[in-house]
Parts: sequence; C-alpha cells; structure tokens
Amino acid sequence: MKLKKIITLFIFICLMTIPNHSSATKWGYSLVTWDGYVYEVTDELVTEVDKEIGHVTSYSDMEPLGGNFSNTYKKGTKYFSINEISTDQAIAVQVKDDQFLKAVMRHEQQSTLLNTIRELFFPISAGFIILGLIIIIISRRFK
Repeated sequence: MKLKKIITLFIFICLMTIPNHSSATKWGYSLVTWDGYVYEVTDELVTEVDKEIGHVTSYSDMEPLGGNFSNTYKKGTKYFSINEISTDQAIAVQVKDDQFLKAVMRHEQQSTLLNTIRELFFPISAGFIILGLIIIIISRRFK
C-alpha cells in the first residue's frame, strides 16, 4: 500500500513538472526565410529586382516553421534577387503586383527538428521513468 502512494506521488510530480510551452510567439519584426537564412523585411521599397529566387512555402503567425517560412506573408509570396546586391545581404519580397520590399539577412535559420527534440525530451524521459516503475511494481507483485 505504501508503495502505491509513493508511485502515485511520483507520477503526480512528473506530470506537474512537464514544461507547458505556449504556441504563440511574439515576433520582433516581419520576416521571411530563404535558403537557410532569416531576412527581416524592411519598409524600404525596391525598384530594381532581378530574377525570382523562391516563394513562401509556409506561413504562421504563431510558431516558426521550416522551409521558406514567413510570419507575415502568405504562402506563395514571391522572393526576388535585387540588382547589384548579393542575396547574402538582402532579397526583395513582392508585396503587390508592382511593389517589392527589401528584406535584409539577419542570421541563419534555426533547425525546427532540433527545437522539436528539445521540447519532447523531458516528457519522453518522464514516460520512460514511469514505465520503468510500472514494470518494477508488476514484477514484484508476481514474485
């Protein structure tokens, strides 16, 4: 009987310490990602675009996603290179048929797979501990 109380208390503590992550993200700026990098979209208009280099493949205003992600522009929004500016520095985002905004490269895009693994580590570990305790209890009961 005492063992049951200890296990119940342990399970309760494990469940109470599981991190509770909010899925909403507070964005500091409008962004697009392209070719593994994050670009901050500025208010600067671009008049000399070169060629289309990509488009938004995933949109969310709640959480960062993989691929050519944006927190502001919908799926399908096109990216262009800018005449005489390297895409390592900036790209253009098409916001209207004939209007393009400059997006300045800020940093490398974080891996969403790595973030997912980090978020799941504790709950999975707690699950294995609980499973181990259940196996110990069952094996002792049938001795």
